[in-house]
Amino acid sequence: MIRITADSQIPEIENSLAEFLKADYSIDYFDSNTLTACDLKNTDALLVRSTLSVNQALCQDTKISFVASATAGINHLDIDYLDSKNISWSYAPGCNAFSVIHYVLAAIGELIKDGMLNVRQSIGIVGYGNIGKRLYKLLKALNFEVYACDPFLANPELVSLDKVLACDLVTIHVPLSASGQYPTLNIINESHIEKLSNKILINTSRGEVVSEELVLQSQDLIYIADVWMNEPSPSLKMIETSYIATPHIAGYSIEGRLNGAKIIAKECAKIFKCLKPSETKTVQPSAWPYDLNNIVRDIHNVSFPISLFNSELDLKSISDSFKKLSIANLESGFRLQRESHSPRNDFNSFSFKGIS
Repeated sequence: MIRITADSQIPEIENSLAEFLKADYSIDYFDSNTLTACDLKNTDALLVRSTLSVNQALCQDTKISFVASATAGINHLDIDYLDSKNISWSYAPGCNAFSVIHYVLAAIGELIKDGMLNVRQSIGIVGYGNIGKRLYKLLKALNFEVYACDPFLANPELVSLDKVLACDLVTIHVPLSASGQYPTLNIINESHIEKLSNKILINTSRGEVVSEELVLQSQDLIYIADVWMNEPSPSLKMIETSYIATPHIAGYSIEGRLNGAKIIAKECAKIFKCLKPSETKTVQPSAWPYDLNNIVRDIHNVSFPISLFNSELDLKSISDSFKKLSIANLESGFRLQRESHSPRNDFNSFSFKGIS
């Protein structure tokens, strides 16, 4: 019997485990705000999200042999400690790539709608991984002038960070790292104030990759952020300064979260050597539930399909609610707005028959 303890906010995790595990298992759920090491004494596998720090304090004196996070990032996992204790670990890179891309494109749509950007302007992408590479191709298809940089890759299409920062809009898609050859901690900082004058900066990576001082000191930077330092108690001044501010929901689409659950459930089955034989499943996309004529209208009017992205994701409305939080209810409000984020689908999960 494999004893599994899982975050109650990982969607469909029980169905995902049933799909991949052929061994007997039990599953208990936890709230990441109240979980302690005492709750995990008999746990074999711990399945988490980014809201829980997995470290020595949580894992010592437990039977945990496997930890998995249903997220694309691992900053909340103490990898050195897990490795030192021979605790296997896994995560879900790329699980919510299209969810984050949808967020960025929805933000671009809002900027175009507000007359702050147009398709003749340039976009720079910092990071060319699961998200950056896909976003690059989509923006090219949408006729933007696009540049990307990534020092880890030898790719003739890639350019320097300075070239990317020269673009009208810069969007960041890197993991957070404080060491190594190319650390990303404060990769965008006060030294870039002049380069980012009258520019737009979108951060959906981690709050710490952009210096708060840069944002607060700049007089003419348009900042759009979904991630913050000190979550879930970010700086109110940073929230107020941001053109669009949201409570870390860019990756929170239905597909993104389900992908994360499936990836870690499958890895759990592999670790415990009980993976069921794979079955090929064909999932038919749902029909676009909104008026297709709106997309056609947007293309004709502004050469960008605004409604394709903001029909499912109304960033302005989410931002307005987030900006109403006060210091008294900031932490609880951040958590509540994140957990109660309205279910939404990625734009590429739909069928668009009938559009012309």
